[in-house]
Amino acid sequence: MSNEPAPLPLDRVADCVAFEIVGIDLAGPLFLKSGEKVWIALLTCANFRAIHLELVNSLTADSFLLSLRRFIPRRGRPRTIYSDNGTNFRCASNDLSKLDWDKITRRTMPNKILWKFIPPSAAWWGGW
Repeated sequence: MSNEPAPLPLDRVADCVAFEIVGIDLAGPLFLKSGEKVWIALLTCANFRAIHLELVNSLTADSFLLSLRRFIPRRGRPRTIYSDNGTNFRCASNDLSKLDWDKITRRTMPNKILWKFIPPSAAWWGGW
């Protein structure tokens, strides 16, 4: 009698190029020497575990989308992006609730990027 391991999610074992399926999260705020607040957008490849970091100047949807636009020419357009919906950050900082996730989803749809949100009570989904 042997125990079968649970199957991995298909996005984790898909045959794809690096950064085709990514998870994204924001870290911060960090304070620059000038006193300015910045955040780090952390993009993690689901298949190869590679990471890419981008600075985000504010927590607006436009600032976040600019960091995504800088990421795409360097690493390629992701097919699928996993992220939390920001609810787990609300108790730590009200600033993160300023992100307009509906706007981010609408702006990425023309680029054929599928945006998937992890369940609010399942933080471990974001790290694969």
